[in-house]
Amino acid sequence: MRRERSREVRTLVEVVARRDARGRTVLPVVRASGQLAVRRTGPVTVHLVAAAFGPLGGDDAEIRLVVEDGARLTVRTVAAAVVLPARGKSPPSRQVVRAEVAGELDLAPEATVVTARAVHAADLTALLGPAGVLTATEQVLLGRSGEEPGRWTGTTRIERDGVPLLHTSIGLGPGAPAWLHPVAPRAYVSTVHVGTGPEGVVATGDDAVRLPLPGGWVGTAWGRELHDTVARLAALDAAPEREREVAR
Repeated sequence: MRRERSREVRTLVEVVARRDARGRTVLPVVRASGQLAVRRTGPVTVHLVAAAFGPLGGDDAEIRLVVEDGARLTVRTVAAAVVLPARGKSPPSRQVVRAEVAGELDLAPEATVVTARAVHAADLTALLGPAGVLTATEQVLLGRSGEEPGRWTGTTRIERDGVPLLHTSIGLGPGAPAWLHPVAPRAYVSTVHVGTGPEGVVATGDDAVRLPLPGGWVGTAWGRELHDTVARLAALDAAPEREREVAR
């Protein structure tokens, strides 16, 4: 039987990436408390590791990432996050990522699985410097195999030098305004890339779309199975490259 926690859990993760005098990336700050641990697993890579089950309703996690000029940071997780409902009434569980990026950040955690009756909110705010590069991927699955879906809300805000580049919010699952049968996807994948090069091109596919942003692009895909949805978005990733090769 699953053990219930007696109180909500507050989690804080902090990572700072800095370029040293030799041009290498060093991580002077790597620390975590609460539900997550953080481990350096490569020269510029850290993995987040669950130190407790959950999150449960009411749990609150904040991940603070600072990538200074000339530094690089890759953030991954070792497993999917399984969001569980708390006993009785409780607020949604929440995960907030706040990133300051003057260098290059690659953020791609494993999927978030929102189980039946669970409610989860995810928020990404990224503040980019003039040369900041960001690639961020979100994967969501509503419900485990044979289970009713939970509810997930995701918000992404990206700015460069105080100028908004992207501000979007999506709600999925029972009770979400746009989640209506027969169009009620259980799987959702989104990738945003913002760099310093030209903006991307428009690409569309079955239940997938990729749209240009200043210096990059944002792609989303949706469906019933997560692996199929990931494949749809990956197919669009290759489309702009093919189009540029044809144009040459």
